[in-house]
Amino acid sequence: MKKVKKKRIRIIPSLIFILVICFFCLIGVYLYNCRVKNIFVYDNELLNDQEIIDLAKLSDYPRYYKYSTKRIAKNIEKSSYVKKVKVKRAFFQTFKIYVEEYKILLYEYSTGQYILSNGEKIDTDKFAERGYPTLVNYVSDEIYDKFIQKLNKLDKDIINQISEIKYEPTNYDSGRFLLTMNDGNYVYINTSNFESLNLYNEIYPNFDGHIGILYLDSGYGEASEYTILK
Repeated sequence: MKKVKKKRIRIIPSLIFILVICFFCLIGVYLYNCRVKNIFVYDNELLNDQEIIDLAKLSDYPRYYKYSTKRIAKNIEKSSYVKKVKVKRAFFQTFKIYVEEYKILLYEYSTGQYILSNGEKIDTDKFAERGYPTLVNYVSDEIYDKFIQKLNKLDKDIINQISEIKYEPTNYDSGRFLLTMNDGNYVYINTSNFESLNLYNEIYPNFDGHIGILYLDSGYGEASEYTILK
């Protein structure tokens, strides 16, 4: 009689395979259900951290993989204050959000609005205590856009040194402005020479501690004229 060979069932390899499948299933379930633990926001000034988190739709710390980084960035960029956003994932269910905002250039007294560096006007009273430059009078339409473009090219710390802006055109210079600085000095400037105001901190020592008027509408930098008032 012939002996019938019985097939051996390889129990251990099969068991290992099943355990591996179960392991990956458990990992998948964990990753699907794990929630955001940390959110770090960087470089924001106009919007606080909580406002950024609310815009991102992460305020309830949802499942970590519910939103893609692109979707989060797109949500935040809906804000008028936000120019660009970059979102990164990090260890321990963490999101890192890097925000680039538009600058606030001035407060427009006639309309009660803040003007952003992209020209957009914002109705809000949340910045009332921050002391942005105040445009106190009307600027003609043909000058206004150019004025905003030129103001946007100023260094941020220079903009912060301006207290008041008054449009003061003359018969020969339709783009002339008078600036009142926080230190008490006055600056006459026009749209052609506006960027020369970036040299203000280098020119001011010429006043030797006095208060005066600087004429940047007729000169540039160290060559500018100035008058001592006191």
